[in-house]
Amino acid sequence: MAFFGFIPSDSLLQNVQTSFAQKNTKEALYPLRDEIALQVNEEIIDAILTNVVRHFPHSDKKETAEKLAKFVKSSVAVLLKQLLGKTSNEVVQQSIAFSKSSVFTDPNGQLRMGESLDPRLVTNLKHYFAEILAGNRIDIHAFAENYKVFAEATVNHYMHDFYVTLDLGMIKRKAADIGCAAVIKAVHIAIDKIFPHLTKDELKVLATHHDALFFQ
Repeated sequence: MAFFGFIPSDSLLQNVQTSFAQKNTKEALYPLRDEIALQVNEEIIDAILTNVVRHFPHSDKKETAEKLAKFVKSSVAVLLKQLLGKTSNEVVQQSIAFSKSSVFTDPNGQLRMGESLDPRLVTNLKHYFAEILAGNRIDIHAFAENYKVFAEATVNHYMHDFYVTLDLGMIKRKAADIGCAAVIKAVHIAIDKIFPHLTKDELKVLATHHDALFFQ
C-alpha cells in the first residue's frame, strides 16, 4: 500500500483517539466529531502548504501559495460549519470509522493521519523528489500533473468521502459537491501558476518537506 500522511498535533490525535474509545457512549459525540473535522482541515493544509512556503523567499509564488492556503482553509471551514451540527451518535459513528481508516503507523512507528494513494503516484512523486534533491533536472510539467492528481485525491478523501459519512440531505450534498469542485479548481489553477516558476532552491524545499509525507 502507498500512503500520504501528516503528523497530527497532540490535541488532534488525542481527540481522534478519544472518539475511538467513546464511540459507544450515550453522550453526544457530534461536538467532538466537529472539532476533529475542523482541526484536520487546519493541520492538513499546514502540512502540505503553509509549512513549506514559509521557507520560500518573498515572491509572487509565495504570495499565491499563501493565498491558496488561506482560501482552502476558510472555504472548507465555512462549508464544514454549514454541514456539521447536531446529529445522532449512530451517524457520528460513520465519521469515527472514517477517521479510524485515516490513521496509520509509518515505517518508523510514527502515528500519522492521511489516505491511501495509487502506488504509481507515490512512486512517481518519490522519483521526482529524489531527482530534485540530487540536483538533477526534472520535467516540471509532469511533476505538476502528479501534484494535481494528489491534490484531487486528497480533496476527494477529506471532503467528499468524509461528507458521505454525515448522512446529508439533498441540498447539503449539492453544497458539498460544489465546495469540493471549487477547492479542486483553485488548487489546479495555483499549481499551474506556481510550479513552472519554482527555482532550484524552492524545489528542494518542497521535495525535502514532502518526501517525508509519502510512504510505500
